[in-house]
Amino acid sequence: MRLMIRCLIPLLGWSTGLLAEPLVWGYSPSDPPPYVEMTGAELDNSVTRDLGELVAASLGRRLTFVAVPNNRIEDALNSGRIHLICNTQPQWHSQPELLHWSAVLYEDADVLATPASQPAPQTLASLQGALVGTTIGYHYSSELTRAFERGDLVRRDVRNIETRLKMLERGRLDASIDLRRALSYQLHKHPADIRVSDWPLEHFALRCAAPKTTAGSADLVEAIDKLLARGQIQQILNRYQ
Repeated sequence: MRLMIRCLIPLLGWSTGLLAEPLVWGYSPSDPPPYVEMTGAELDNSVTRDLGELVAASLGRRLTFVAVPNNRIEDALNSGRIHLICNTQPQWHSQPELLHWSAVLYEDADVLATPASQPAPQTLASLQGALVGTTIGYHYSSELTRAFERGDLVRRDVRNIETRLKMLERGRLDASIDLRRALSYQLHKHPADIRVSDWPLEHFALRCAAPKTTAGSADLVEAIDKLLARGQIQQILNRYQ
């Protein structure tokens, strides 16, 4: 599995020493396909891998991907273990002002998946008492969190979207919460008798972030913004429609 790339010509005038250092691209292994696709412990073809390779090539830098659990991302950034993280937004970080932020790369939303045989839910109240599949370690909207805390809905952490949808099909869950793009991608690959809600539980404007204390982080974010402006990041997304 190819997880390293090497480009010989620096495109943005970085110093030789910095170019010699691999770009360490952090990602959460719990992010669903098409954002992250795992084969065993390795990052496979996915939005994250394609984006990382595109950015590294534009900078003429070698590339290393490092998996970081959601609850360790801030520590990994602050310690310099990783140079950046994408698929994130400022409100998910305790001190976003300490990070350089790219422009919004793409947007998505948490939505509900339910059996197509059941009436489409229009509010959380219509799911009173439902057993809902969720992502391990994931923090949901304040409204949804309160519903779980009150016992209006029952949270069931499930390891990945594929398992959640199988449990939903087999009647072992009443609903599942996932990103709209991830559900569309999964149901395109594996059609199922599942309905995806039109209304978003929470909307996300997803970006990349790099710590201001890391040398070259501003240039890194600037390179991402340039690729975005050229439409090259949209081209990556188009591969996974």
